[in-house]
Amino acid sequence: MVAAIAEPHQPHQPPDALLPDRPTRPRLPGHADLTTRPDFEALLSVLCSRAAGDVHLDLGELDFIDVSGVISLLRAAATLPEGSHLVLSNPPEAMRRILEVLNPGPDPGIRLA
Repeated sequence: MVAAIAEPHQPHQPPDALLPDRPTRPRLPGHADLTTRPDFEALLSVLCSRAAGDVHLDLGELDFIDVSGVISLLRAAATLPEGSHLVLSNPPEAMRRILEVLNPGPDPGIRLA
């Protein structure tokens, strides 16, 4: 499944309309920055609210992520059930550096795969 975040979703199409009824590993292409933050957070909220365990995301097609995008991921991870994580495959190198600088603690709720 691909859920684009570079373009704002249409008002008549809520973020959960982008998600299939069956479990998949969503891929997030585009940008995760201040301009796309509302859509990015809405999508993460839908994914995390449906979670009964870990949420897996493929970031291999994510062209750009800034501090606001990483903070959105950290906030979304904090809403998961206890012991669950956002498991991020193929994170951009910039994201790894941002996490190092932010230093969110020993278990920020995010695991990089």
